[in-house]
Amino acid sequence: MAAAKRFFAIQDLVDILTPLLHVQDISRLMQTNRQMKTQWLPSLFRSLNMTYYSRGKRLLRSADAKLTLGRNVRHVRILKLGLAEMVYIFNSTLAFIDIASPEAGPELRPAWLPLPDRATFHVVPLPCMTQLRQLEVFFDRSKDNTMCPYRMPSINNSRANLAQVCWITARSPNLVDLTLKSIAIKDDRDLRLLMTTLTGLTRLKTLSCSTTVQKLQIDMQDIATDHHLATANRIFERDRADQNHRFSGGIDEGSNDVASPGLRTERLFNLTELALWEMDKTTTAQDIVALFIHCPNIETLTLTNIRGNYDTELVAQILGEICPNLRHISCRGWRGEGQTRQLPFRIMSAIPEQRLQEINCCSSSFILNDTVARKSFARHSVTLETVVFDACIGVNSRSLAVILVECPNLVVLQVTWADHYRGPPLHLEDAISAPWGSNKFRRLSLTIGIPVILSTDARERPYYLRKGPLVLTEAEAGRFARLEKFYKQIGSLRDLEHLDLRADMVDALGESFDDTSYEHLSFPGLLSLGNKRTGRIGYLDLLSGLTKLKELRGSVYARADETAKTMSLREVVWFDHFWPQLELAEFFFENEPVSESFRWLQDQRDTPSLQLYVSRL
Repeated sequence: MAAAKRFFAIQDLVDILTPLLHVQDISRLMQTNRQMKTQWLPSLFRSLNMTYYSRGKRLLRSADAKLTLGRNVRHVRILKLGLAEMVYIFNSTLAFIDIASPEAGPELRPAWLPLPDRATFHVVPLPCMTQLRQLEVFFDRSKDNTMCPYRMPSINNSRANLAQVCWITARSPNLVDLTLKSIAIKDDRDLRLLMTTLTGLTRLKTLSCSTTVQKLQIDMQDIATDHHLATANRIFERDRADQNHRFSGGIDEGSNDVASPGLRTERLFNLTELALWEMDKTTTAQDIVALFIHCPNIETLTLTNIRGNYDTELVAQILGEICPNLRHISCRGWRGEGQTRQLPFRIMSAIPEQRLQEINCCSSSFILNDTVARKSFARHSVTLETVVFDACIGVNSRSLAVILVECPNLVVLQVTWADHYRGPPLHLEDAISAPWGSNKFRRLSLTIGIPVILSTDARERPYYLRKGPLVLTEAEAGRFARLEKFYKQIGSLRDLEHLDLRADMVDALGESFDDTSYEHLSFPGLLSLGNKRTGRIGYLDLLSGLTKLKELRGSVYARADETAKTMSLREVVWFDHFWPQLELAEFFFENEPVSESFRWLQDQRDTPSLQLYVSRL
């Protein structure tokens, strides 16, 4: 017990321990004695998630809990609210002001502020959370909220809700991180109110705002010159137009004036991360430049879809000059039209050489051929460490080969496809056309196009079904020679931890030969040690250098036609010896019985256990 007292007497150790403890554990510690209660009380209220859900125990359901919150509101640093909680906090804070400052002036109760709700239950007055640093509000209007026991009438008025959250935010001068999810903006007046509120948050660094907009035209230059952005270093702007959305009015539908903040003239030097979502078809090059000219120090840029009729080359060149510090480019659902499908790669070609470290694209449509790849990826060959194309269309085989050859410091290359869609693979010939530039890979995901061999003799069986001594046809020998070169390349990646190799049998034109999914295909000879007596091919020894391998996915199904005939206990013992860190392998399907040899392999791995399938959602 003496040791415990000495431990808890050291505040630095307590500060390290606190984030690791669940709130219930902190509550139990407080019940130990008065000293522990005093010491841990601030930690109990430091982070609060008050979002309502049915059948859940929430703080605002209990009168005692609300009274305790009122006594300890100064300790709250992180707060997560739903719509019902936000409305309650608004009314509680107003009630406190009415008691503490009955003669409150316009600075505390401005003209645009809605009146407090007429609640049918007791509202506990709460002081302002002036020490709040992180606030997240989700404007959830789901049916679940109708069951909330502390629901107030103004929850149905979107304009009032906007004014309420703006007032709460303005009372929190120390906010650093602000997230507003699904907040409704009805017109220019609402937008001015939000912008004016944000202007006063001088310490704000991160702003994430997802909105529903009824009928509102927002000029990009107006957004770019708005004063509230001057102190933020991360901004996520999502504009979701919903023309059919209906807002219920009532308590704040008047034309009360909201003062507009003055426009900035200085640039946003603190802004390092910018996420731009769907832009209208009327977007012009001038619009895009007007936005970025205020953001010279952007390091991370996320694009979804910049539609419109604009000169892609001109925009890219100007962005390259304006934003020379760009390090990370992400694309989410990019659906450009014509040459705009090349905009991310043209930006890569325009920014100064050897700057970009990562390009991460998901569910996007591009035009990326080997010519474009040489201009864009070769320009950043030394600094590029991560390249991800997840379910992206328009990335051809030769462009992938350029990336593999030109980038000597790649750590992650991930080219994957959704299960229901099979995109263009990296053809075997392109994969071995030149030595790969990087041997530093830790994560590699590729689909390899393997040429199918069509026999003119219907009686000829696959090589793994023939009796020894095995004699290969000329076509088979040539394909195995190319495969061996590819396997050697994979085996040379000594730092590899995650390997996802998917096979796709292709015809002479490079198109998928049939609809067989990658799970039921295999890489010829890859997971076999071979047999010198029968002449059976096997290249598994080429992967003996992958001693750091933790995950093996792709076309490695143990009961595929070839693998079922060529993989035995001998190969499984090899896995145990050369892949000691293997934690997950896609050898079986979920809920499928595991063979006896693989059960033996699992028995060898007590800590951590070896998972032999990948769950499919």
